[in-house]
Amino acid sequence: MLFGKEMKKMLKKSIEIPYEDISVYPTVSMTKDAIAKYCAKEGLDYEFLGVNEDETMLMTIDGIQYEVIHGLYARGSYGIQIRQV
Repeated sequence: MLFGKEMKKMLKKSIEIPYEDISVYPTVSMTKDAIAKYCAKEGLDYEFLGVNEDETMLMTIDGIQYEVIHGLYARGSYGIQIRQV
């Protein structure tokens, strides 16, 4: 059974956003563009805050802070995961 920090971590909100071309390694600019398009489509207010000590991009969506993780997914495709901090 999970308790404390691990349980809280599992319950945090996360959002997955695809890139337009999932076969091309994404740049920071491509990541920000994909997030901006998603937020505009969903009617969400957003702001990019910079990066933390691990070089992970930080942002807020509707006043809630998130970290942006972009990486390699199944079958060699790229995508974005935004996780609540």
